This record gives sequence, C-alpha cells and structure tokens, in this order.
Amino acid sequence: MASRRERLEQLEKRRQFLNWFIRERFYASLTADELENFALTGNLPEPLPSRRSALDGLDRKSLVRLFEQNKSEFAYRSEDEMEFYCVNGCWPQQGMRPHHFLQEGRLSVEWRFQPERGDERERA
Repeated sequence: MASRRERLEQLEKRRQFLNWFIRERFYASLTADELENFALTGNLPEPLPSRRSALDGLDRKSLVRLFEQNKSEFAYRSEDEMEFYCVNGCWPQQGMRPHHFLQEGRLSVEWRFQPERGDERERA
C-alpha cells in the first residue's frame, strides 16, 4: 500500500512541476507590453506567441530549484496577501506600513517601507 501512495504522491508532484513549468515558461516568453496588457485586461495576445523563454536554457536541477522556491514563496499565501504583492511588489510582513496624506484635498494612502530603527537614528 505504501508504494502506491508514494507513487501517487510522486505523480502529483510531477504534475504540479509540469503545470508550473508550462505557466512560467509562457509568461517568461511574453514581452513587457503583452504582460502589461494581460495584467490590465486579462486578455492574452492573439495569436499566442511561441517564443523561447529564459527557462529553456536551464537544466532540470535548476528548474526544480526554481519550482521549489516559487512553491515556498506563493503556496500558502492568502488572496489578500497575493493582491498586496501584486500592487506593491513585496509581502505585507516585509516592513510596509501605510502612509496617510492629503493630495488635492483628498485623503490618500500609500504603502511605504518602514525604516529600520538604526536608519532612524542615523538620520537624527
């Protein structure tokens, strides 16, 4: 029984890797304009491009390492955390704090990096 379970786990891990590789390879093959258009509209370019990507030149060991890094960074994130990351380029727990200010008579909020305590002392 254990060998069947192990084989199923192995197949599932391989499926996850292949799904990740196909998705990442496709995104890496898009131009900056195509990525921006996709992010704004949700529409992929037509016809779909079939360009090479930076992942094409990597060996399997490097690809597996990238897959594991990607999985550890994104796998257990909430939808709110993912949205925050998309807008700000960093995770909420990385020292970002809201900065409130008035802009043209309206209250605005920006997320800014909170300086380290040592940085504050150096400025004073």
